[in-house]
Amino acid sequence: MKKIKYIFFGVFAGLISLIFIIGVIFFISIKKEKDFPKRVISNFAECAGIGNPILETYPRQCIANGKSFTEVIFPKPSMTEAEARLIAEKECIKGGEALEVGMYNDGSKTWWFDANLNAVQEGCNPACVVSEETKTAEINWRCTGLKQ
Repeated sequence: MKKIKYIFFGVFAGLISLIFIIGVIFFISIKKEKDFPKRVISNFAECAGIGNPILETYPRQCIANGKSFTEVIFPKPSMTEAEARLIAEKECIKGGEALEVGMYNDGSKTWWFDANLNAVQEGCNPACVVSEETKTAEINWRCTGLKQ
């Protein structure tokens, strides 16, 4: 009978010790979360930048705090700026005129070059616009304001 009391006491003391250890670990983990709040993540780059897991999908996805962030992939133009510039110079530029650095518009699939033209229109800022699809160019005068 005495042996059973010692076994029961040993098991009871072990359970109490285990519960105490689990409680201490739980308390420490809660304290860490309060001391170091979860970082607010708003996009794929931030998520991937702090080492969260990345799914090998296309486009890639990063998982953080139960949320998924998808990598934004910008399509590359099928026409280079140099190719567009050649078309613009051929179709928009006459003697003594010049083009500035080009800018690509993904929405319209066009290259835009600010143009310094001999002909001017008041209140306008001309650009030579090259279509990636048709490989043609035209002048867009980009006029603003009221004409008098």
